[in-house]
Amino acid sequence: MSATPDSKTSEHQTIAEAFLQFIGAHRLIFCLIVSLIEGTVAALCVLIVSFCYHAFILDVEPQTFRWTIYLTFAALTGTIYGGSAAAACSRFLDYGRQTNTALPSSVVQWTGAFATVLFLAFLSGSVAEFSRVSLTSAYLLGIPVLIATRNLVRSISTNRIRSGELALQKVAVIGKRIDVVGFLLNGHLSRFGYRLTNVLYIDDIADRDGMPDEERLSTFAADSVQLGASYVIFVGDGFSLQKLQPIVSALQRFALNFAYAPVTKTAPLNLVDVVAIGPNNALRFMRKPLSDAGVFVKRAMDIVLSAIGLVVLAPSFLIIAAIIHLDSPGPAFFRQARRGFNGEVFMIWKFRTMTVMENGAIRQAVRGDIRVTKVGRILRALSIDELPQLINVFFGEMSLVGPRPHAVSHDNELSSQLATYANRQRIKPGITGWAQVHGFRGATLTMEMLEGRTSHDLYYIDNWSVFLDVWIMILTVFSASARKNAV
Repeated sequence: MSATPDSKTSEHQTIAEAFLQFIGAHRLIFCLIVSLIEGTVAALCVLIVSFCYHAFILDVEPQTFRWTIYLTFAALTGTIYGGSAAAACSRFLDYGRQTNTALPSSVVQWTGAFATVLFLAFLSGSVAEFSRVSLTSAYLLGIPVLIATRNLVRSISTNRIRSGELALQKVAVIGKRIDVVGFLLNGHLSRFGYRLTNVLYIDDIADRDGMPDEERLSTFAADSVQLGASYVIFVGDGFSLQKLQPIVSALQRFALNFAYAPVTKTAPLNLVDVVAIGPNNALRFMRKPLSDAGVFVKRAMDIVLSAIGLVVLAPSFLIIAAIIHLDSPGPAFFRQARRGFNGEVFMIWKFRTMTVMENGAIRQAVRGDIRVTKVGRILRALSIDELPQLINVFFGEMSLVGPRPHAVSHDNELSSQLATYANRQRIKPGITGWAQVHGFRGATLTMEMLEGRTSHDLYYIDNWSVFLDVWIMILTVFSASARKNAV
């Protein structure tokens, strides 16, 4: 029996609604779609204007038009502009409302993208192949087109957010029951692009002195991470500020934004900034180490470089594995449980360098350790034993650069010795890191070594940038400090 037109229309509407719900639940995907739309419009501006100038002004035949160089210029310009559009979209979603104008960001980003590609053309010696009039026209005509495109996208997005169809921010809320209920009832978060993941009432976990149980707080934070919350909002009055310290301590090891939404006016506080959570103003005490754009760029770099490394080093891996097997009995590769991002445990890959393969209560290797094999000593000195971790990087368990992960038993021990040590888990662990290139590697036998490693790792987290990652990778290869204390 054939479907009627009404049933087909209903089916198409259902698919469209499901697609919108999927996009509305994934902030990164939404930003990438916006990036694709705006980047495509930017590329078409370059290509169409350039072709029209040559075809209608210079009377150039379509088959003689230099399609290759103009397509390349358009694609590069669109890609760069699209990337900046994704970052702008992420900032827009943080506020959940339309701004008065998109003029400053769109014009600056369009100018930057155009100038970057022109500079690349100059460096490659191909800038003379382009028509100056066509490129100038494309740039000038692109300004109103891209402003209109961005404002249209944001206007549509704002309407979708107001109707509750787009809920791209997930938040968890904690506080006294009466304060939390009032915050949720008066906030109308769904109309500002927010979805509630979970709630914790301080009344249910407080002791006789009114202080919250830190273990319950940590469990709540872990659940919030699993549910995809980007913010944990503490709702309270001025008196509740005195009890924020245990909450901050319990949440600090997780990659979460922690913000305070006052019920009443409070005295000035030391805080990161003030963020808009729907119509409410919330004080943010912690910021996620990486923005959405930063996470995307860092992950893209990890995937590309780790894939290249695995392909290029595959023959070397086979040779090293054979040498290890000939040197001592046992497998060539070794896997061990390590604590990583947000405290999650993963299995790390390494070349086997010892006669033992411990994975429980583990004793850290020290200089002259008799458990290290002859070949293993060389591999460890040159850090070659860490190269299989490119597998962990490729699958997203690690990053090329970040705090070095420790075995779970070591991690628990070091966390008990230094309160801020667990804060290293706010970012993915790395094959190399800021601490390692400054000589803080190997066993942490003293409090000075532990504090030095932790302070360097926390500095990296607070000051992350793509350029810092690249600089650390360069230092890892060429700096003598990076091989200091290798055992």
